Amino acid sequence: MIECGLQPIISRFSNTQEKKPRYGTYLQIMYWGIKGYGKKSWVVAVKIELDYDAALKEYKDDEEIVKKCIEYLNAPQKSKYGKKRMRKPLYFFDSAPHSYKILENGNKKIISAKLITKEQKNKNFWLTGPST
Repeated sequence: MIECGLQPIISRFSNTQEKKPRYGTYLQIMYWGIKGYGKKSWVVAVKIELDYDAALKEYKDDEEIVKKCIEYLNAPQKSKYGKKRMRKPLYFFDSAPHSYKILENGNKKIISAKLITKEQKNKNFWLTGPST
């Protein structure tokens, strides 16, 4: 797995005084190619931060890097209370992205991706998934 995280996204519709950042946005466009879209699956737009050059040395192509990042994001966080309490993962993404693009942000590379999730509402993302 590659250690990576989601970049906070500021919504133009939100109150800028909100304390907790959000890390993606549910897309309101209908994706007919995704099975169960709007009923069991939704698409979230995210920006993934990682050490891209180190990941490129370890893995052979971008597709594998993105899949390893998704695997890392789906893993539960370590508990601060020891082994007694099991933590839930913050995100539940499918193992393969719907689409992605490598972007350069200054001298740093990030991954802009559309990921498929089974959650219609998550407190870490803006909006909610559309229903059909």
